[in-house]
Amino acid sequence: MSHSTLLKATVQTKIRVSGWTNTATTNLRKRYATTDRGQTAFEYLGIILVVVVIIGAIIGTGIGQAITNRIAAAVAAVTAGT
Repeated sequence: MSHSTLLKATVQTKIRVSGWTNTATTNLRKRYATTDRGQTAFEYLGIILVVVVIIGAIIGTGIGQAITNRIAAAVAAVTAGT
């Protein structure tokens, strides 16, 4: 094997290993770049609080009974036709 052939093989190997290393490190950096993984307990608590406030407003204003009456009327209209 001549000196130039060995040098060429060494350089090609170095290029391939460097490319693989750069790809591997880039993928690892992308995977762990963000530390936010899913919802936190405070976010779930906030959503529950909003739902409770909406339900409380419906019950407190009396609009809940009006909604119930209209739903019952709509169900009665659908079932009366059968």
